[in-house]
Amino acid sequence: MRSMKALQNALSGAGRRGGWGHLSRSPLLGGGVRHHLSEAAAQDREKPHSHQPQHQDHDSSESGMLSRLGDLLFYTIAEGQERIPIHKFTTALKATGLQTSDPRLRDCMSQMRHMVQESSSGGLLDRNLFRKCVSSNIVLLTQAFRKKFVIPDFEEFTGHVDRIFENAKELTGGKVAAYIPQLAKSNPDLWGVSLCTVDGQRHSVGHTKIPFCLQSCVKPLTYAISISTLGTDYVHKFVGKEPSGLRYNKLSLNEEGIPHNPMVNAGAIVVSSLIKMDCNKAEKFDFVLQYLNKMAGNEYIGFSNAT
Repeated sequence: MRSMKALQNALSGAGRRGGWGHLSRSPLLGGGVRHHLSEAAAQDREKPHSHQPQHQDHDSSESGMLSRLGDLLFYTIAEGQERIPIHKFTTALKATGLQTSDPRLRDCMSQMRHMVQESSSGGLLDRNLFRKCVSSNIVLLTQAFRKKFVIPDFEEFTGHVDRIFENAKELTGGKVAAYIPQLAKSNPDLWGVSLCTVDGQRHSVGHTKIPFCLQSCVKPLTYAISISTLGTDYVHKFVGKEPSGLRYNKLSLNEEGIPHNPMVNAGAIVVSSLIKMDCNKAEKFDFVLQYLNKMAGNEYIGFSNAT
């Protein structure tokens, strides 16, 4: 259930300076949309007080906010057009850093595809259809298009990342890891970069569709699983949280007789042993793999048996 506070915050700043992302130059955004919102707010104020139960007023108010946010979002993307194709919405969405595969937008994208197939609009969304599609994700989408994410101008940021990627592509020194035979078989010419911000803005460039083995990079992930399922206090009865100054693969203990932290092998082994202690190995494996899959937004997670 969305909180009224989140909706109110999203709506209250919709017309302010710094507003609606890369499409803020839309002529409708300057006057027409603000007028639309002001008029809608005025109508709300003029409505007589209802004698219905208070929770119905709450629901009605929330529904009105959703509608106004949906309209504002439509006008921002449409840029004066009465109907927009889905690809125009998805292009504008990607510019904010959100992907159509984002699990938070699953309902929105599914609804959008369904409505276009069912309607006779020729693949175009009018304001009402658009509003129905985005209603379940309107707070997230409003934050995205108002540049309220941790990286406001995501396109500018990814431009810098791409330039660094291209410059680094020319570096061919070094060798692939060989301490495990399977790793020594890795193609040294593969080079890719993927990033995801805390708000779910994502960008990938290069060979990012080719699976690779996490190795010790899984340590912070299994630590996160143990913390989320058992709690910080319990986990840190068995493993410390201070830097060790030792190599990642050391099997050593601190002065208290526990591993220094979860990122050295000794600590990672302890942390792994804490997960689903009452289950057998097969159940533990399935639990961890499914948890990692959720952490990855239900995108690809596998297991390299050969490695």
